[in-house]
Amino acid sequence: MSKKNSQKNNSETPRQDAFDAAWEKYRPLVPVDELDALEESLHKPLLQAFRLNPLKTDRNALEEMAQRYSWDLEPIAFCPEGFRVRSAGTPPSMTVEHRMGHYYIQDSASMMPVMLYDTDRLKDAPLVLDLAASPGGKTTHLIGRSLDRGLILANDSSASRIPALKTVLKNWGSVNHAITQFPGESYGDWFPNTFDLILLDAPCSMQSLVSLDSHPMRPITEREEKALAQRQTTLLQSALKALRPGGQIVYSTCTLSPDEDEAVVDAILKTYPGKVHVCDAAERIPWPAPGITSAYGQQFDPAVKGAVRLWPHRYETAGFFACLLQKIDYFENGREHSETRPYRPWEKSSFSIAKASEISDLAIWLKDSFGLTMDDLCRETGTTVMKRGEEFWMLPERFLETFATLPCKSIGMRIAGQSSGGLIPDTDWVCRFFGRTAGNRISVEPDMKREWLNGADIRPDLTGFPKGSIVMVLDENGIFLGCGRVSADRIRNFNK
Repeated sequence: MSKKNSQKNNSETPRQDAFDAAWEKYRPLVPVDELDALEESLHKPLLQAFRLNPLKTDRNALEEMAQRYSWDLEPIAFCPEGFRVRSAGTPPSMTVEHRMGHYYIQDSASMMPVMLYDTDRLKDAPLVLDLAASPGGKTTHLIGRSLDRGLILANDSSASRIPALKTVLKNWGSVNHAITQFPGESYGDWFPNTFDLILLDAPCSMQSLVSLDSHPMRPITEREEKALAQRQTTLLQSALKALRPGGQIVYSTCTLSPDEDEAVVDAILKTYPGKVHVCDAAERIPWPAPGITSAYGQQFDPAVKGAVRLWPHRYETAGFFACLLQKIDYFENGREHSETRPYRPWEKSSFSIAKASEISDLAIWLKDSFGLTMDDLCRETGTTVMKRGEEFWMLPERFLETFATLPCKSIGMRIAGQSSGGLIPDTDWVCRFFGRTAGNRISVEPDMKREWLNGADIRPDLTGFPKGSIVMVLDENGIFLGCGRVSADRIRNFNK
């Protein structure tokens, strides 16, 4: 495939050079009867895709969105909550529903990893570790599939990537998570045989044959590729140590490099014979997309054929690799605990136990303002209410029971903060439970909606709304936009 006819149709430098090199390298690995289909797919633009948030929306609301924004949607074959956008009057990135976390825009290939787990395991309030979580797309998928039950530790070793992860999980509406920043290589020694499910979406060379803004192709040397493969193997070993026997791991990358894909799985099978099983992905996806058992003179364990190798034409995605592994037995060092596990007494965290009177006042305020019963919400979500300064937070009980001394960057979700005028609710918290709320609501027209979303106070007709009361602002379609306090002639915007 020439530069002129490649999928980017230009002669720009690093991305084009990376594509040309990758094409020459991977073409011999493509089944001969699929080669024409692959070449043809690389001429087509990759369609935008998104995944619904079941904590906030459903298929009925999707139908209304599709009509409202003139979307022509196509279901993604392997992900019931995922959709490709064939055409759109309004781009999915420009809607208020996107802003409020009703769906997550994500390349469809990245929806594959979470779909490989046994469905029942995700629904059974699992203890989950996302070992390289940022920016959080696959973490939100784990939360959505588990309906935010159980607990997810979302870890990333890079400090610069933590803020994006915090923002994504807050917008998604998750309460049962904690964010940590540690080397993923250490978790296996710190927490052996602990987690029910683990996701390792490993750092990789991003040689996907489709260059995305989020995963741009770039030139890569053989030396760098081998270094990545070594780190990926070490991370996967750590993940397996941290997994309880019988638990499942998904190992995935956004590269088509066999050294970073099948070869990594092969190395694990050789290192831990009889203790790790490759689950056959053909039982979980509608059309075959098997892994390869040899490349460049290397022979891999035949079991790696059970992985998923997404050449771009197979599901109209960027190139991708994913493999579901099940831990059969303990490893020899699986019961050892490292002496260097991070430790911070919970008493030195920023959270404290709220007084009974404070909890009672909060419960009354939630009932009066939103019609929500705090005890019911905590019982159903497995959370407890604590204070941080003058703020009330919903924290996952399972974290407090199992990981209370593990330092984290963020945990749970803020309910409200105190101000001179009274409690101010957290918009994302109310949005998460909006479907259960009752109380003061006011719908605004598009012009006033724009003002509100820009952080301005608004002056609608406030007849019937008592001064000082909390009001939920909705758009003309009934979509929750945020909360404010009724003043003499306006609604004071809490989202400033």
